[in-house]
Amino acid sequence: MKLNKIISPCISECDNNGEFCPACGRTMEEKFEWKRGADETRKKQILEDCGSRLTQQDYEYWEEMYDLKVAEKMRENNDA
Repeated sequence: MKLNKIISPCISECDNNGEFCPACGRTMEEKFEWKRGADETRKKQILEDCGSRLTQQDYEYWEEMYDLKVAEKMRENNDA
């Protein structure tokens, strides 16, 4: 089953280095924008922008954690 919505890139390891979260790569403005209900097109853009801010190692870790989060959401949807 496919998720109908893009889920938040947050992997529950929030921090702020003054520019962006080193865990997910989002700026504070992007976090607020996401919570305020950004449309799917904007969410896709935010995800792309996040990846460009992280180091390769941080991106690979984020990607692994995000994939696990998506898989969990899919299991929840299948159980519902």
